[in-house]
Amino acid sequence: MKKYLIILAACFLATSCGKDLLVEQPKAPNAADFYNNTADLALASNGLYALINVAFNQVAGWATCYGSDDVAAFKGGNKLSFSDFDLFNPNSSNDRMTNWWSGFYATIKSCNSMIIGYTKADAPDDIKNNAAGQAYFLRALSYFYLTRVWGAIPLTTDNEVDYARPKAQPADIYALIVADLQQAETMLPDSWNGNALVTHAFQNGVNTAPTAGSAKALLANVYLTMAGWPLKQTDKYALAAAKAKEVIDNHSKYNVDLLPDFANLWLKEYKYNEEAVFACYYNPAVPNTPWNQWNMLGPNSSQPGDELGWDDWFGEINFFNAFPSGPRKDATYQSVYMVNGVPKDWTATAMKHPYFRKMRDDESYNPVTHAGNWAGGRTVYIIRYAETLLTYAEAQAMSAGPDATAYAAINAVRGRAGTGDLVPGLSASVFKDSVVAERGWEFAGLEANARWCDLQRTETVAKVNQNRNPGDEKLRNIPDDATHTYYWAPIPINDATLNPGIGN
Repeated sequence: MKKYLIILAACFLATSCGKDLLVEQPKAPNAADFYNNTADLALASNGLYALINVAFNQVAGWATCYGSDDVAAFKGGNKLSFSDFDLFNPNSSNDRMTNWWSGFYATIKSCNSMIIGYTKADAPDDIKNNAAGQAYFLRALSYFYLTRVWGAIPLTTDNEVDYARPKAQPADIYALIVADLQQAETMLPDSWNGNALVTHAFQNGVNTAPTAGSAKALLANVYLTMAGWPLKQTDKYALAAAKAKEVIDNHSKYNVDLLPDFANLWLKEYKYNEEAVFACYYNPAVPNTPWNQWNMLGPNSSQPGDELGWDDWFGEINFFNAFPSGPRKDATYQSVYMVNGVPKDWTATAMKHPYFRKMRDDESYNPVTHAGNWAGGRTVYIIRYAETLLTYAEAQAMSAGPDATAYAAINAVRGRAGTGDLVPGLSASVFKDSVVAERGWEFAGLEANARWCDLQRTETVAKVNQNRNPGDEKLRNIPDDATHTYYWAPIPINDATLNPGIGN
């Protein structure tokens, strides 16, 4: 019988975290006296997922990634906050982006409490390490998103209220991220099977809490990002390749692998699957369902208004047209649209854009009528094994040349996609471009392996946005790959008001 993820919605840590890092929370946990035993560590560990789930369970935070060439939004109504990023016209009052800012800082706050206080617990060393390992992993993940979206940001490893806290530069943020993940990979188990610290940690044969392999995979992606803009530390390519290879060589130990069929990733029957190196899980069927159990990325969010959807996100036309044909494209985009009850193609929809299928299929979705609920139970992948393979391919090519192992990694992903092997004998730079393109196809749409982040680190935001279809909205402002104009989001106005030193 399928087990479902059940997270403590009103747990101690979740209630302790407000919407704003800078606003004092009088009920915040006291790290000096809360973490007393295994039960306290378990309660705190479970609470971390209630927080990270809310960061990833709605389209709002993803607005910051709409400047990529794969996702677009309607310029009107309550979609303007999305289209402002799509058209490079965001401002500090954008109401959508604050979901990530608040969600990740709330997660960081609780992670800080765990890291400060876990050693005081009267519990076995492995339990304490496993608890702290999750906090190090989720703090690193949160800062990784924050600095890629906003660049220089406040950095805190405590929970002190400081309205004069300065912004830390990306190099300092990345230094903490790397240190946290190096800690996490030594403290997290290879598998959570049989470990009861986190109630949901092992479901249907799949690790749903981060493992040592999750930490290594995330660290590989961090190193790959550090090799590009803004740090351009090209020595990190070798580190990225080595760390990704540790996961690839030990994938069975970490219970991860590539699913044979790409389409299965998006079916409700595969809610738990071995390609998820780390993911967020949701179950709206939990009694008195709390907010963190709803995945609002689908079905309605990514559904056309013609089918009573919300039109929150759809595909850019040129990216769709250039997407290689095959089973991956068939599983990525919707092919049939019910327009006035009649099946049509995407050109007949009101928005005249292709829509993504990835977040549609859950228990509420009817594949015939396309009716679905606004709060679904779809898994949100944060790291897929396909990403680890592609990270290795690119990093290996850039550090040691595109050898047979680099080709094998990218060809594993291409083979499943039905596009055939990559042309042999490519130079390192051309091979890298091929991997970046492959990542675009593989993770198209609002996946956590965001196309936007790849365009940032490769300094190609303006380049790809020059190729804009007349059917897409015209850009309001033009990004610049030399000066990196519009590469980072503006600091939310509420926090900038509390602490003027962090404003843009």
